[in-house]
Amino acid sequence: MMKEKKLYLLAVLDKESQERLAGYYDVLRQNGFTGKQTKNIPYHFTLGMKDPVCEKQLIEDLDRICADTSCIDIHLSNIGLFGLNVLFIAPAMNFELLTLQQKFFPTCGNGAHNWIAHATLLIDEPEKIQKALPIAAENFRPFIGRIESIALYEFFPMRFIKECPLNKK
Repeated sequence: MMKEKKLYLLAVLDKESQERLAGYYDVLRQNGFTGKQTKNIPYHFTLGMKDPVCEKQLIEDLDRICADTSCIDIHLSNIGLFGLNVLFIAPAMNFELLTLQQKFFPTCGNGAHNWIAHATLLIDEPEKIQKALPIAAENFRPFIGRIESIALYEFFPMRFIKECPLNKK
């Protein structure tokens, strides 16, 4: 069965955060965990997804919203799980990040907000995630990162479409 293609907007983290998160993944890899997560994309928070027919509108939104939005400092403070298949680093939610997500996806959740900002470290079978979790927990230290751009991708197969920097105000 082929997966249906979708467009995703990604809030991309700064270079230092990329290096720090890559370091956490390297520790997992050194311990034998490689995972099934998408490789060769920057660490990010997925803001949401739309159908491919929305590409032109998303590109217009990207240009307009990024020009009007400042970079966002974010405290990456927690390790989390989605079930026992996804291990991630999550930020302490702040108003700026939530507002950014809502600019692109104003009806997300319809009042009961169901979006969870996270940077995926590892996607794998439950047994492997359970073994990786203590290693991640032992090595993780909270830090302050910065969202500096928003990227538009199509998955699957992966296709990079566009990336726009946020205002450096």
